[in-house]
Amino acid sequence: MARLTRLVALLTVVALAPPAAAQYRIGMSAAITGPASSTYAPTYEAYKVYFQRVNDAGGINGQKVEIAYEDDRGEPQRAAANAKKLGEGTILMVNASTSATYKPFMTESESEKIPLLFGGGVCPREAFPPASPLIFCSTSFGSKWDSRFALGFIKEQSGGKKVKVGFAAQDIPLSRIELEFAEQLAKEMGLDPIPVVVVPGNTPDFTPFAQKLKDAGAEWVLSWALWHVEVGVFEALQRIGWPGRYLLYGHQQTQDELARLKAPSLHAFGGNTLFMENLPIHTEITGLVKGQTTHPPHYMAEGWVSAMVLEAALKKCGWPCSRDKLAAAMAGVSIDTRGLRGGSIEWSADNHYRKNTYYKVYRWDPARSSIVSVGGWTRLEIK
Repeated sequence: MARLTRLVALLTVVALAPPAAAQYRIGMSAAITGPASSTYAPTYEAYKVYFQRVNDAGGINGQKVEIAYEDDRGEPQRAAANAKKLGEGTILMVNASTSATYKPFMTESESEKIPLLFGGGVCPREAFPPASPLIFCSTSFGSKWDSRFALGFIKEQSGGKKVKVGFAAQDIPLSRIELEFAEQLAKEMGLDPIPVVVVPGNTPDFTPFAQKLKDAGAEWVLSWALWHVEVGVFEALQRIGWPGRYLLYGHQQTQDELARLKAPSLHAFGGNTLFMENLPIHTEITGLVKGQTTHPPHYMAEGWVSAMVLEAALKKCGWPCSRDKLAAAMAGVSIDTRGLRGGSIEWSADNHYRKNTYYKVYRWDPARSSIVSVGGWTRLEIK
């Protein structure tokens, strides 16, 4: 009888014990290691620091944010395995990797009806109007809109002259598609386009590709790819004495590389403010990530904005937060980027990219011996 009494007491204690802490469960797959890690790993690092701070402050709506991180190395096979793993028991998946990893995540998103946020890689067309219900993107760079801005900038800088424009693409799907679009758009804009030069990402020598662009008479070259390809082609052009000007998309490496190369003909455009502008948000991020990340603070902007968007979406979703409820909340998100971007990020039911996108161009100024912006922000309305 005494043994039975103790068992009943034990069961009573267990029954009355508080349940395990509920949490928002998120899954992220990123190219944490591998050839593309310098572009994508900082997003993973920014998320870790950002949500550690959120959790230390009590979480969101009284719940902690648990993020399961998986390394896909930018490889489709690893991404497919990660998508299956992260799709179980989570309310959102985040992709911060190369375009080669997109298909398995989008397939998993559709089959499991789980929202998918592209928080470090280029925004796919499914995030643009009319947006797919479950696909969202916070990343600063977006297909087709980047080319629209870049070619407009080149035309403006050329003073109306019909200049020859070359294109250096990486041999990955989105890079090729984007610059093939840019080639056609350049013709429509009255520029003189040269056929796209496609560069293997693992090439040991960029010279042959640079030589093609020089021999074709390129006065400007636009590159939209991973950083090592963008800058690899530029440095090869420099070595063979090309006299033209070069415009590339400014990834996280931009600030360091513009200062290293000190080349006034090299222009980097993008949607994030460089930390050399020393805004209050830059100082805040620098203090928070000190000693916490492998990459320097000025690599964190892309991931930080994405984390801000996710925090806002979870707050709007409330608790408990299901997949469908979160997707609905994300479709109404609006955040102040506090100067990290040229303006706010606003999503709607049919636009999961943003209402407006902003671009700024930077280059090295020998006279000032520093990086400078070429004009201010340019706003493009997304329709």
